[in-house]
Amino acid sequence: TQNSHTMKVVAVLVAVACFSVSVEASNVICGAKTTSKSVTVEDGDTFSFKTQKGKKYRGNTKCTVDYKMGDTCTKMLFACTKFNINNNDKRKCRKGDQVTVTANGKSKAYCKNKKPKVTSAGDISVVFNSNRWKHSSGASCKMTCTEAASTVTTTEGYGGATWPNSGGYNGTWPSEPVVENNYTAKGQMIDLDTTMQAYQVGSGSKMVVWSHDIYGLTGENSDNGRTKEWADFLAENGYNVLIPDWYRGNNLPGGTFGPDTFAWSASVSNWTKIESDWTNVILPYLQKESPSSIGMIGTCWGSYPVVRLSMFDTISAGVSMHPSHSILMANAGDDEAEVLGLIKSPQLFLVEGGAVESVKTGGLSQEVLGDKLTVVEFPDMKHGWTVRGNLEDPDVARDVKKAKELVLEFFGKNLKSDEVSGSATWPKSGGD
Repeated sequence: TQNSHTMKVVAVLVAVACFSVSVEASNVICGAKTTSKSVTVEDGDTFSFKTQKGKKYRGNTKCTVDYKMGDTCTKMLFACTKFNINNNDKRKCRKGDQVTVTANGKSKAYCKNKKPKVTSAGDISVVFNSNRWKHSSGASCKMTCTEAASTVTTTEGYGGATWPNSGGYNGTWPSEPVVENNYTAKGQMIDLDTTMQAYQVGSGSKMVVWSHDIYGLTGENSDNGRTKEWADFLAENGYNVLIPDWYRGNNLPGGTFGPDTFAWSASVSNWTKIESDWTNVILPYLQKESPSSIGMIGTCWGSYPVVRLSMFDTISAGVSMHPSHSILMANAGDDEAEVLGLIKSPQLFLVEGGAVESVKTGGLSQEVLGDKLTVVEFPDMKHGWTVRGNLEDPDVARDVKKAKELVLEFFGKNLKSDEVSGSATWPKSGGD
């Protein structure tokens, strides 16, 4: 009948209204009931966000907007110029309406007249919730791309991830080869705690902590490289080697580079977490082994823990092969010169052709560290060559062999055995 047809049309219109969002370009005005929207933010974009169209927002509203960082943007700002959200809990916003902003891995609720102003190097989620009671005049905010990406990466292997400029990098992560390796490891996987595993091989008081590359220890492409093979090599030469899983199983999304790599990298390159894992988990394990000296070695991402932890007296020497700490520090907002200035132990950098300027001979690292740092350049090599380069290429085989010789020489000079150093007493924390 005509009446039933009319009722169906009205029902459809009501349903659409309940899930509506008013949009001009990608400006968002929250509708009644439920609103859900995804907005991509590129360089030059500024989009408005409003909790309602009229003077006051309605009750029982849930409005969710996911702001996705586009390829041409590396930093976004969500800020409100007008903000009046009713809530009886002024401090934690638990008793009434609220706007919750999630960025940089953290969520924070805003209410009353406390205006959000959130900057992020990754995606930002904004959720507005209102209950059915008293309501206010709401919020008027803007999402803005505040920093453009200098380079949009489309090269195969980078997966579309863009990175901040740092020390000579052009905003791209250096290409990481993925190779097939059928090597059978000689060591064992152990549990350092309930969520942190480690690969252990060798014995003795001269200990080496290996920091893995961006593929991690337990990821789907971890064993395609030669990290464990290197650890076994060091063990055969008299070292007690431990490779902790710094990522705690939170490995590179999809096992390779992609649009989520940048945000994921920021989460696993958290210095507070790394220092805590070192102080509370890794160092106590090493202490049980009664070390006479501790050295560190890292490839790619792994140079970040090496450089950072070398501020402690417990570290006797550090090796960074095709290091990536400069770009990781830029991503984390660290002052590279300040971090380098804290290093106390001798360091060895083995750098590839086309490496970031700050790790090369005469670069920032050498300016800050002076005689503490030895830099050896391998101009024919690409990033990742020591653990992922093709050994069928005679140039790669030659330079991997040279790298092993340099590492043994460096550790032989700086890591002492019990007979040389005497009985060592180590602090219970990572500090001095």
